[in-house]
Amino acid sequence: MRRQALALVMSLAAGAGLVACAEVSEFVTAHTYGPSFDYVPDDQVDSVMWQLARDVKLIDGIVHAPGAKSPEQRDEIARLLVIMEDATKRLGRQGVRTNHPLIDDHREAFQKDLEAARRGVMSNPPSYTLAESVSAACMRCHEHGTR
Repeated sequence: MRRQALALVMSLAAGAGLVACAEVSEFVTAHTYGPSFDYVPDDQVDSVMWQLARDVKLIDGIVHAPGAKSPEQRDEIARLLVIMEDATKRLGRQGVRTNHPLIDDHREAFQKDLEAARRGVMSNPPSYTLAESVSAACMRCHEHGTR
């Protein structure tokens, strides 16, 4: 009985220690870097990049489909571009350096490309030229051999 009680207490203490370490780690990370620096975890970058790749593929499928684009297709392209703009905000704040200097060097230009493409799609009549080239904007970073 005492062994079981001791094992339970030890398990609870170990669990509490893990939780405390996680909270300390978040605290240390938040206070290690100053307010003019955003630490962006690699898994967050990977998640955003996969989302951007998915959305670029969907946009390419619509803009390169034969025939005129319907209003629904136009709205879908615009919606995807807005989602992509929002996703890039998870890569760091505007004008603030991160632990990913290559992204820092190209993030704002990519965001401007997305915004311009969205404005073109929503203009009257719609222009899909910039939306067609969104995937080429990815090459600013990925031509350097990054994933």
